[in-house]
Amino acid sequence: MRTTLGRLHVQEAGPADGPVALLWPSLFSDGETTWGTQLAGLHALGWRTLLVDPPGTGGSDPASRLFTMEECAEAALKVLDAASVDRAAFLGVSWGGMVALRVALAAPQRVIALVLSNTTARRGTFPKRLRGLMNATVARIGVPGGMGRLVVAAMLSDYSRRHNTDFATQFADGANKLDHAGLFHAVRSVDATGTSVVDALGRITAPTLVIAGEEDEVFPRPHAQELADRIPGGRLEVVPHVGHLSPGESPTAVAALLKGFLVPEGTHTS
Repeated sequence: MRTTLGRLHVQEAGPADGPVALLWPSLFSDGETTWGTQLAGLHALGWRTLLVDPPGTGGSDPASRLFTMEECAEAALKVLDAASVDRAAFLGVSWGGMVALRVALAAPQRVIALVLSNTTARRGTFPKRLRGLMNATVARIGVPGGMGRLVVAAMLSDYSRRHNTDFATQFADGANKLDHAGLFHAVRSVDATGTSVVDALGRITAPTLVIAGEEDEVFPRPHAQELADRIPGGRLEVVPHVGHLSPGESPTAVAALLKGFLVPEGTHTS
């Protein structure tokens, strides 16, 4: 699909007549890696899914410039337009949560519900360890083969690395294959060009589920707590033993949270 960020690959699946959920992943990941374990459950609940590969991941074109989170929100809405969808639930992890917040603020009439996982309303808040990894990565001519291992160490919990080795391997392998130029622009854009939307959270009208990883060192629990406290009716759930990628690190727990929040009729539970 052609958007303001270039051509984005979008995987559409699920009941053709069901309510729509648009899913956007984290940095260093395509849609399938972050959200793949949740698709079958959403489809069983009656949801049609639009799974987005952000710029430079999966089948999407790499970005050729820096971009803003507001432009990402515009691109997400373009995806809905291209799919002839008026309203959708927006599910985002980290980068994806930043995008979902801005969609909810810019076009509240198009949002059924929000699921904000391992994300923040603030800008420039990556911890020094992860920022150092990013800077070392994007400063090189090509993506180093060992980057995946380093990203796993920075983003997944110790428990996940020891007990969910299949996901850790999938995440590392995917990170090693990322387009270098696209990664450079994505990292710089997500970390440096965003603006804080903390003061605007009270304007969000969509029912919102906030998911935090108990061991998330990228955006620790206070970021999630702030979202839940400031968004009217926001609900916070903390997933134990999990780092920065809750849907992939603890798929069963997250599936249960989604099932409890997103019901078959396309509404939500409070």
